[in-house]
Amino acid sequence: MPVAPSGTRLRLQGLPDITGQAAVWRADELARNVGATRPTGHAALDAVLPGGGWPVGALVEVLQPQAGQGEWRLLLPALEASSAGALVLVNPPHRPFVPALAAQGLDASRLLMLQGPTLARDAAARVWACEQALRCAGVSAVLAWLPQVRPEQLRRLQMAAQNFQQALFVMRPLAAQQEASPAVLRLLLEPGEGADALTLRLLKRRGPPLTTPLVLPARPERLQALLAASRQQSARRRQGRGAAPAVAPPATQPPARPVPVSAGIAVREEGAVRAPGSAVLAALASTRVPAGAAPSGGPGALDRLVAPAAR
Repeated sequence: MPVAPSGTRLRLQGLPDITGQAAVWRADELARNVGATRPTGHAALDAVLPGGGWPVGALVEVLQPQAGQGEWRLLLPALEASSAGALVLVNPPHRPFVPALAAQGLDASRLLMLQGPTLARDAAARVWACEQALRCAGVSAVLAWLPQVRPEQLRRLQMAAQNFQQALFVMRPLAAQQEASPAVLRLLLEPGEGADALTLRLLKRRGPPLTTPLVLPARPERLQALLAASRQQSARRRQGRGAAPAVAPPATQPPARPVPVSAGIAVREEGAVRAPGSAVLAALASTRVPAGAAPSGGPGALDRLVAPAAR
């Protein structure tokens, strides 16, 4: 059989040449027709992602050595920019620190946290909770921490995100790197050199491999400026030059008012819900179902999971 020279394209006789169509993705270039995306808030990351941002209607998988090390810093700019809709947290390793989120502009009343003994021990329950959240019309994004999940369960979540056009971020341990994944985008997030950097590797994307890791700031610019000023002030004090004037936040960003650590978060825990108000739950009251399909577990499955019991 004759072999085509390297770098040439083969065209089967009688078949049309479709390689130039926009819907066709070639592996040596970034995909163009990727659907809706949201800017990540990191210019360097947007530049290497198909569509220039996080994909909507697809599974994004974030692998890291330890949960809670950097996913909030990675995702927070995009979550804060999507000003409408609830943010559902499924089985997070730690309760979010509300004052820090509020200082970055994220309204804590948008957070809906699902946790408890059942979700902690049952992987199937965590997947079910994610599916129900993806069906809700009032949800802006679903963040799930799934330390143990089977490939077929990930495929179910990928299909649910695609069918309901929702943003889905799944955090998994580093050991899952050797497992197959249906995720459209797969990232490896690690602490960088020093405390002010995160190293991000793109393990999978619709495009050529990216061999060089990205380095992202581990802290917001405003916080970095305040910490730098504080270090300079401490150095001057040690040198006996007197205390430097207090550093005030920029005039364009007034300091946030003190916020209780858990204020504004609806929490599903131990069979009950503590909800600060009805805004989030009201947004979750209507579910979104594709034409001709019916949600498993009933249209109010998530509502039954998170709605406070009448007392």
